[in-house]
Amino acid sequence: MFDIRSLEVVHWDYWQRFSLPLDTNIVTVVGPNGSGKTTLLDALRTLLTIDCAGNRDYKSYLRHNGKPFAWLRARVGNTPGPSGERPFFPLMDREVTLACRIQKKGGEWQRQYAVLGGDVSIDEIEARGDWLGLREYRVRLEGAGLSQAIRRVLTLEQGATDKLCQMPPKALLDLVFDVFGDKAVLEDYQRARNEQFEADREQHDLEHQLSLIGVSLQEVDGRTRSFQEWNALKRERVDLVSDVLPRTEFAELHAGIRGARPQLIGLKRKRDELERRDRDIGAKLGELDLAEQTLRAEQNTADQARQAARKSLDEARAALTENDLLLRQETRLREQVAAQGGADHEHLADVLVEARAKLAMLQTDENRLRTELATLTSQLAAWRSGRRYTPEFEQSFRRALDDAGIRHSMLSEIVEIVEPRWQAAVEAVLAGYRHVVLLDDPSDREKAWALGESHRYKHFVVADRAPAASNVTRGSLLEVVDFSAAAPEWLLRQLDRIRRVDDVADGAKVARDQDWITPQGYFRERRGGRHLGVDDVYFGAAARERQLDDGEARLQHIEKQLRDFAEARKEWQRKAGDAEGVLRGANASGQLADRADEFAEAHAQQSGLREDMQRCADSYAATEAHYEAVRERRVDNSRSRDNESREHRQVQNQLADSVRMYAHGRTEQIERLKAMRTRRGHVRIEHRTRAAMGALRERYESPAAVRREIERIERRLAEGHWETDASCVPLRDKLGADHDGLKHDLERRRVHLERASRITTEARGAYIQVLRNTVRRYAKNLKVLAELAGIGVEVDLPELSNDDLALASAALNVRFEFDKKGWIGMDDGEASGGQQVMKSLLLLVALMRDEDRPGGFVFIDEPFAHLDIFNIDKVGAFLKSTSAQYILTTPATHNVNVFQPSDITLVTSKRRPGATWAQPLAVLRRRPEPAGEPA
Repeated sequence: MFDIRSLEVVHWDYWQRFSLPLDTNIVTVVGPNGSGKTTLLDALRTLLTIDCAGNRDYKSYLRHNGKPFAWLRARVGNTPGPSGERPFFPLMDREVTLACRIQKKGGEWQRQYAVLGGDVSIDEIEARGDWLGLREYRVRLEGAGLSQAIRRVLTLEQGATDKLCQMPPKALLDLVFDVFGDKAVLEDYQRARNEQFEADREQHDLEHQLSLIGVSLQEVDGRTRSFQEWNALKRERVDLVSDVLPRTEFAELHAGIRGARPQLIGLKRKRDELERRDRDIGAKLGELDLAEQTLRAEQNTADQARQAARKSLDEARAALTENDLLLRQETRLREQVAAQGGADHEHLADVLVEARAKLAMLQTDENRLRTELATLTSQLAAWRSGRRYTPEFEQSFRRALDDAGIRHSMLSEIVEIVEPRWQAAVEAVLAGYRHVVLLDDPSDREKAWALGESHRYKHFVVADRAPAASNVTRGSLLEVVDFSAAAPEWLLRQLDRIRRVDDVADGAKVARDQDWITPQGYFRERRGGRHLGVDDVYFGAAARERQLDDGEARLQHIEKQLRDFAEARKEWQRKAGDAEGVLRGANASGQLADRADEFAEAHAQQSGLREDMQRCADSYAATEAHYEAVRERRVDNSRSRDNESREHRQVQNQLADSVRMYAHGRTEQIERLKAMRTRRGHVRIEHRTRAAMGALRERYESPAAVRREIERIERRLAEGHWETDASCVPLRDKLGADHDGLKHDLERRRVHLERASRITTEARGAYIQVLRNTVRRYAKNLKVLAELAGIGVEVDLPELSNDDLALASAALNVRFEFDKKGWIGMDDGEASGGQQVMKSLLLLVALMRDEDRPGGFVFIDEPFAHLDIFNIDKVGAFLKSTSAQYILTTPATHNVNVFQPSDITLVTSKRRPGATWAQPLAVLRRRPEPAGEPA
């Protein structure tokens, strides 16, 4: 490194112009406070492009004298170093001139620098005009050895020399890195990291912005979907109304026409078949009616013969009875004659009372039986004629309906039970509906109900009727009931709802909400189970047959009871007469005598009368058998006639339905044809093909389905909350493009950030070795200087790693040993003032020592402050032992020992009052010591 050999200043602060020799190792600048010692050092700093001490700069020195320019010129050494290279190569002169011209131009101070070989004066420098810029000049100085470390050391302020040892280990390490230029690199790394953190924060902000745009995009996308769906629904509705519905109606008509043709043909065939059957059954009914008339006449003849035989039998039986009575009277008279002598009159009175009571009871029972016989006779007359017997209240109400012209029928007339096993079950369910009246014309309901109210008819009068449905539930009670005409709809539903089960155990297995009934009539509904069986039957042809059989048996039973009553009455009359006769004291002997001829004739006629009665009984049995045979044939004919009549009614009903259905179907077919011709013009030709219509019907089965779809769409349009503003679509596209662009940019930035972070981390990791070398270099400098000064030094190297926390907490700990008295720290209070200065000087000089470029120079402001004479000598000895050039300042108050190490002493003085310029510095040069003499 170069050394400073002389300095010339022009217009620097209050100095007008002077030159100073500096061609020695140690130069001491002495003078009172404020005499310009630091000003001289700042002149050298300005010439070397180093910042001035404190808060001052070169401009503050130039403003004092009012001159528009100033010169700083130094003559420095350019001797080759250990490697043979000159500091200011390619200048090969032994000395080089460094110059700085400061001029005021346009109100601003401007600096110009020059590096010239040899000792060049200011005038020659100005004449040459070979100027360098600040940056280029600094590069030349750094090439000459003025490193960043020396720059940092040369900027230490006045009195800071002895304060280096007071720095914390962390601050000392920062100073080492700062002096050797590593701190700037670390700061650059940290700045890069901070920029990356800032970029990462911006990245997060952009990601947040991206999320906000994404939220807005989702909202606008939802609005766009709503608008698109609303628009699609509107288009779909228009398409359905204007295109699909007419095509569907046309396809429906076309399919209906094609499907109705075979149905109409089938209905016509069925109508023809039913007409033929109607004619056949009508003819057969005529034959059965003729047979009925013949059999009825034959039955009447047989009945008359039977009645005549019965009358003859009754007369023969009466004659025999009367003759038996005379014989019994004779026997009783004889008994009375025999018993009259010892009769018990009290017992006979009791017998008389009992006989009369029995006769009264027999009379009452006989009257009841005869009343029942009269009713039964009427019923038998109806049943024998093939009619149904109806009670009086029903007959009276039906006569009122007939008188009012209200056509009607009874429910019992249209019911037929097809399975006899379920007769009891059906009778149990229909027991309450035996007298239900069915109106043929529903419009007669009001008149019929008014008659029901006036007659207090307690059974239903039904106006609304419905034909039996074809889709009867399998296993229901309706399945075993056949209706020859329309029945009440509620009754059909009730019967269809009841399920037939074989027994209660089977019924318990079905669902709990299912009604069921057994063949015996045990019925279960939602309220529970109960037995509904009835003792008689009322519905169907089997009911009429059974009623007739039961009526005939009841008639024979009543007739037998009446005969038994007649016999009992005669017996009790005899007992009453005998007792009464004895009690009255009748002359039984006289009666026997008087009626002897009568009794004799009765004995004579007894056998003849018995023969007549037997003959009449045989005749009656024959006529009765003939009557029964004729009646059976008539009943069979009547049953056949009823069956044919029922079938005839069914055929007629079916025929009427078939005719009506055929006429209705034909009318509908004509209407469909007319409608299809009308709608043909609204459907394009390509849509009239079977394939097109088939595909349409697969999608929409009927026009009603299309209308339901239209209604559904209209309902959705009316009830839904739709976006109807079309501007949401371009807004969504714009937000989508912004979102995609920002997302792509974020991806690119993220890749760049990751790459930059990785590069920075890797570069700093690689620079850690440089930091370690710097610390080791500084520690080595300390040890070399300490050996020269006779001071022990130990340096604890910090642990440096590529980690922010490790670098932030790294520190440089240095310990010193003076005079073998033990190790002390940098600022632990155990060192004396001189030791503090020595420690600070070691730390300071080690910062600028360079093995590759020995020499150099150091500016030290007042290094001997607060030192005693002994320590001043120690410091001086240390300075003299080094190979560097020192320019020291010291106040005039110190001991003269401070000048001992100096070869040149520069004496400053304060500007005299009233003077424009200050006095130039006085120069004291030490006289060279003779060789061999101590200094």
